[in-house]
Amino acid sequence: MELDEQDLRDGLKFLVGTWQVDYIVNAFSNDLAHIPATEFKSEDGTDFTAITYEFFEDHTLILRNSANGREIKGTWEQTGWSEYHYTAEDFYDIPDDSFRKGVETLQVVDGCVVFSIGFLAIGMKKTAEGVVTVQKKQDIGDIEMSEADKKCMDIVGTYRAAKMMSMIGGKFELFPVEEVIADLDKQLAAGAIDEHEAGQMKSLIEARYEFTDDHRVLEMAKVPVGVSEEEIKKAIEAGQIKGYKDGYFSRGEKEWKAIGGKYYYDTQEQREVFGEALSSWDELVFDEDGLLNYGSGFVKLKKI
Repeated sequence: MELDEQDLRDGLKFLVGTWQVDYIVNAFSNDLAHIPATEFKSEDGTDFTAITYEFFEDHTLILRNSANGREIKGTWEQTGWSEYHYTAEDFYDIPDDSFRKGVETLQVVDGCVVFSIGFLAIGMKKTAEGVVTVQKKQDIGDIEMSEADKKCMDIVGTYRAAKMMSMIGGKFELFPVEEVIADLDKQLAAGAIDEHEAGQMKSLIEARYEFTDDHRVLEMAKVPVGVSEEEIKKAIEAGQIKGYKDGYFSRGEKEWKAIGGKYYYDTQEQREVFGEALSSWDELVFDEDGLLNYGSGFVKLKKI
């Protein structure tokens, strides 16, 4: 699995800090109940809350046992969106086999970090945040275009949907719009959807997306049958629609820019991870067929 810069930064912020054993699950139990760590004791009467892991920003860690004062140092790395692996210098003489692999693999489950010791799953909760000094990557929205960037105009033009995410035949994936329309007509004929539902979906398919040379993205909807020029004019004057062109009216507009020869646009979406705001700007990338990914992958556009 390939993790990008944002994935690694989010993973770092999530893990760095102190984690304490919170519960144990016995894989052989009937209900897989979470047994509080205070109730699961070793032969000497020590419970599992004595075990803590402290993860640091430099990818080192210290495993502590407060019952005997022992500390073990090690290193860690993020191996997936919700998975980490660590290696300890001297981990209680655990053999280097699948048993040890289970101990050294950390899975994120419901905000906890879980590893396994044989048939036991050990869940840890975070008890203290660590220090993370990695600076957030500068937001595309805050970067000014250079003179060279301002000359990047290859993306300018009008586009329509070529492929769109849809549920067809039990699969939710990108389908050519011709197949989406055919399926809508099939559902309409069978009474599975009504004219209103079919019309709403077809209006999305018929939409136009215009990238202007003054760095705007105009999302244009087809004017409904029966709407007069006078009605359109009044709607524009009242500010109900942004503009009108060739039988389409503008539903709204976004901003696009070129930075370092790459194109981006402001989705205007509010996003966050672990309570931290993320950029609303997405890169505009053409696929191997020359189609432009848009709308968080919901639609692929073709220039017309």
